[in-house]
Amino acid sequence: MTTAQLITPTTPGGAAFASAFTTEAALRDLDLGPALKADMRTNTAGTVHVLSVHNTTDEIQEFQPEVLLPQTDGPLLFLGGGSTTEERDGRLVARLAPHGFVQLGRIHDSPQEHA
Repeated sequence: MTTAQLITPTTPGGAAFASAFTTEAALRDLDLGPALKADMRTNTAGTVHVLSVHNTTDEIQEFQPEVLLPQTDGPLLFLGGGSTTEERDGRLVARLAPHGFVQLGRIHDSPQEHA
């Protein structure tokens, strides 16, 4: 059995992700089903991404953050909220407590199209 752990490393203050929260940044709602409300913020250069996910239920919910964020060599960073994670079948699975929330981010050097 895999032990759950917090996603690390943490970015102190998240200052590197501030450009994803400007008025010019793109905000896209993501469909993760009825239990999770999610959105992706991307800066105008297309290099800074912030994934926000809320569990809207009274039960634990899981999702795969790596599928939602653009693939890059950069690490997946914990920006706020609370989540536990585990690797299952080679994929990272995040688990949110009832009514829980998490923000995760990723930065890469050149703009990429996210499929």
